[in-house]
Amino acid sequence: MSSPAASAHALHAAIAPAETLVDERRTLYRLAVRLFAPGTQLSDNLLDHPIVRYEIGRALAGKGDLDPELLHRVAAMRVRDAGLPVAADPQAADLIEAPLRIIAPPGASPLPLTDADGERFEAALEIVAGGIQLLRRLVPETADDLLAHVSMLAVLKKETSGGVVSASSRYVPGIVLIDEPVTPMEVAEALVHEGAHEKFFDLAITREFLDAHAEDVDFFETSWSHARWPLEQTFAAWHAYSCLAQFSESCGDEPLGPFSLLPQARERADEIGRWLISHEDDLRLDARWLLGALTGQQTGAGHTDPGRGSAIRRNRRFRVLPDVRFERSVSGRSVVGRMAQPTAIYWLDADAGWVLALLGDGRTTSFDLVLATAAQDWGVESCSAAQRLTVALDSLEAASIIESTP
Repeated sequence: MSSPAASAHALHAAIAPAETLVDERRTLYRLAVRLFAPGTQLSDNLLDHPIVRYEIGRALAGKGDLDPELLHRVAAMRVRDAGLPVAADPQAADLIEAPLRIIAPPGASPLPLTDADGERFEAALEIVAGGIQLLRRLVPETADDLLAHVSMLAVLKKETSGGVVSASSRYVPGIVLIDEPVTPMEVAEALVHEGAHEKFFDLAITREFLDAHAEDVDFFETSWSHARWPLEQTFAAWHAYSCLAQFSESCGDEPLGPFSLLPQARERADEIGRWLISHEDDLRLDARWLLGALTGQQTGAGHTDPGRGSAIRRNRRFRVLPDVRFERSVSGRSVVGRMAQPTAIYWLDADAGWVLALLGDGRTTSFDLVLATAAQDWGVESCSAAQRLTVALDSLEAASIIESTP
């Protein structure tokens, strides 16, 4: 398979810089809090907390109510700074029960090292700090790109981990769990591996990667273990192996851990990549683009003219539906939710988000009234603004976010 034209961190940034992606993820969670706990305000730090995100995700999936008191209680868990926040609270096993349970191998009950473990925890913390420093020295741009999506690290007691080397879960995004490390290199590799997964989790909820169709398509079977993976897990694994393969090129003579995946990373990334290319029709636009860019293979990803087929209707009058709630990110993109079960979430581009923000008070207005403001705010001629406005309104109407009125 051909080599990619650019490093993973540059390709990620072409979709969205890390700081933009993190802001958009916070915007989505902020909207969810608004839907399920009106009047509750959460800081960015709270919105980044893995257990807070887990509880918000459960609410979005219709699996329970959102308890603001619980969110503040779990976010009070004590951490130590090793270059990343490391779970240190003696009660951590209870507070991060969800990710410990989700990643546990059969028959195992992983437990985190904490301040209660004294010198053993201090020794692990020193190795973790060394691993983060090593990663930043070897691949500073990759470290900035991936670690922006890691909010917390937990170190597992080796005798309880059941052989887990490193793990993360899309159900509890933001936390990386690693087995008690022996060398800094083990930590650096684990953070590339799991940091790539955390990056993918944020891409998947804010950009065009996968949709509900992904749950019904073919499974991929690995040649090395004959495990069978659904499409989302397959794409996440390919993405992680691709990042590991590029990381391995910068490791020089650094000694690898006994369970390192770096020697197999390129071969496995290529195997999975070939399968994904043959199934690219099951991926959405941004996923296909990243697949093609990282594999060096041409895919069907391409940009279409969003204005094609949209007829300008200047006599339009419209309003935002009363059950719509939305939040606008720094990038200008907006995320929209409906006050209904199950909750429907939509991402809007900057133009549609601008229109929604303008109409947010629920009043009925006309195309021509909005057009004058659009031309001024967008700094374009009226005819260009009219075309963009028409596309935005069509997309909002198709998603049942606005409705036409007499």
